[in-house]
Amino acid sequence: MTDTTTTDEPAAAQADDAVPGEPAALDAAAEPVHELFKDRLLIPLLLPWLCIVAVALLALNISRIFLAGDSTSALVIASILTVSILLGAAAISATPRLRTSSLAMVLFLSLVIVVSAGLVSLGPSLKTGEGAAPTACVKPTGAPASTLDVVAGPGTRFDSKAYTLAKAGVVQVNYTGQAGHTLVFTDPKLSCLELESAGKQKGTVELKPGTYTIYCNVPGHRAAGMEATVTVS
Repeated sequence: MTDTTTTDEPAAAQADDAVPGEPAALDAAAEPVHELFKDRLLIPLLLPWLCIVAVALLALNISRIFLAGDSTSALVIASILTVSILLGAAAISATPRLRTSSLAMVLFLSLVIVVSAGLVSLGPSLKTGEGAAPTACVKPTGAPASTLDVVAGPGTRFDSKAYTLAKAGVVQVNYTGQAGHTLVFTDPKLSCLELESAGKQKGTVELKPGTYTIYCNVPGHRAAGMEATVTVS
């Protein structure tokens, strides 16, 4: 009898014994060590920290841009940023096949622009304004070189809109008139002096040559016109 068994029968038997869905060779499917390190350790650890750093840089520099201008410019900048973010998100959504490298380049360029703008506005953003802490005043010592007499009233006004002193130096301020008014200087260096028209009516202050503004800090009185200038020759 002729033997009809061929050399392909063992291979066919092995194929029949294979379990469906099981890889034929596990070693061939195994990932390289460096790929495992990158995908399962390096990226999961670095990506959150990179996002935190990027958000911190954006927040810091955008706040510098806001502080460098007034309320109107801050509103304009906020509007431009909002519109830019919306347009950028729309453009990215409309390009689903955008490569990761291209997206990373766009985001990096945006970060560079914001950081550069923040560095440019660093100086103006540090400027001090009316909201800055007042400079500590020092009470003058020594005998007064001149006297300033101010009368409160009638109504919400002083007895004059302009006072003149012929001599600079320590000035004694005498405050009289209707009760319910105060006298203070707008200069933070002179904030030690606060007089009441019926109460503490005398005080001293040191004035250099120049023009100063006094007013009543009772709510609404200054807006009603209770302020005046003091000019020292």
